[in-house]
Amino acid sequence: MRKSDVIEVTEYEAIVYKGPGRRIDKEMFEELEELMLTLSDEGRDGLDFLKLSSRKGSGRVIQVRNYVGVLQMPSGRQLQILPKIHTTTVDAKTAMLKMLRTMRDFPSKSFDATALGNSRMSMFEVYIKLFLDEVSLLVRRGLKSDYRRIEENVRFYKGKMNFARQLTVNHVHKERFFVTFDEYGIDCPENRILKKALMKTLGSSTDAKNRKDARRLLDHFDGIAESHAVAKDFAGIIDDRKNGHYQKAIGWARLLLNDLNVSNTTGTTDTQSLLFSMDQLFESYVGHVIQHRLGREWDISLKGPVKHLFDNGSFRLMPDVVARYRDASDGRMRTRVIDMKWKILDPRSTNLGISSSDMYQMFAYAKKYSCEHVVVVYPLVEGLSRRNIQYTDGDITVHIHLFDCVDGEEDLIDLLRSLDSRQPSVSNTPIIPTKK
Repeated sequence: MRKSDVIEVTEYEAIVYKGPGRRIDKEMFEELEELMLTLSDEGRDGLDFLKLSSRKGSGRVIQVRNYVGVLQMPSGRQLQILPKIHTTTVDAKTAMLKMLRTMRDFPSKSFDATALGNSRMSMFEVYIKLFLDEVSLLVRRGLKSDYRRIEENVRFYKGKMNFARQLTVNHVHKERFFVTFDEYGIDCPENRILKKALMKTLGSSTDAKNRKDARRLLDHFDGIAESHAVAKDFAGIIDDRKNGHYQKAIGWARLLLNDLNVSNTTGTTDTQSLLFSMDQLFESYVGHVIQHRLGREWDISLKGPVKHLFDNGSFRLMPDVVARYRDASDGRMRTRVIDMKWKILDPRSTNLGISSSDMYQMFAYAKKYSCEHVVVVYPLVEGLSRRNIQYTDGDITVHIHLFDCVDGEEDLIDLLRSLDSRQPSVSNTPIIPTKK
């Protein structure tokens, strides 16, 4: 694949074939248009990540929404969508990979996000590499063997006679036996699925190393039938401890074979997509950082506990993270509410473009969860240097934290651990920013 066959864009970027914007050639633009129309006709959710509009001077415009990942078109060309947080492709890819490995349904959890971010591979090839790495681990450990039920019309009797089939099939050929028997071998649903996925990656990948690895791995699947009933084979997998080491590879195979993404955006016969909602990615990543790095003395709840704004149970409140710890100085439990907002702030806007509704929500959290400190986490973007901003009203402080998705984990943890020692904002900035 030529470099020009991988078109890189960022979320929210406008794609055009003429005029200002991220310009691509007319052929690929029309291919994207055709995909959108097909998805619309089929009632699929593809329009969640692409929006068609028009603009003076540019004509038709395809707007990328807040999804990232890769879309491989029927022609083989790829649209690679990266987060809008850093100016370099390397940083954006690294940040995206670090977030991806925290997603619950993302198959691979242990990989070097920085090394992959620095590689020249497109995200599509990165996904294939992660799948091949998991299959390599399986092969080194040894492929699973299992019993397979076989029905066959044979000359020599073995197993059990299938009398119903014997009467209908062999009423003339009395010398044959229609029998059912179990055969032990590696031709089981898991291995058939993996072979099918390996065949597909070999046909889809244009990376020389990935193709070489796929061929090498396929040698170990010789004698295993390629799955021709994928849904049936997936249903035939028994999820037990014996299959635990297959879980990650099968997870990748499920994504690659079904052309699905973790967020269930779209899948078509000719179009492969692995796309992820940035809202879900950011929430998953920051929640993972807090849960695993804040410390054992903290009691951390993701997505809850649920409360309501009014006593009659109306207007549900469910913050992304509620963290509690016992203060050694007085023995009281202290509560921190942390909420994640994947919104690109603008240094040129009033209050950086933070919406009044976000602040109203944080004030409600502070009141209903009885906490003095509420933290709202936004992504740090180019043009913003200050990491922490405070809005104070009486005994409630809302902390705006700008999180560096590449290298900002320690900054967030340091903030959460030091809130009680921080002095309130010296300014009289109201807790509710002015509406734009």
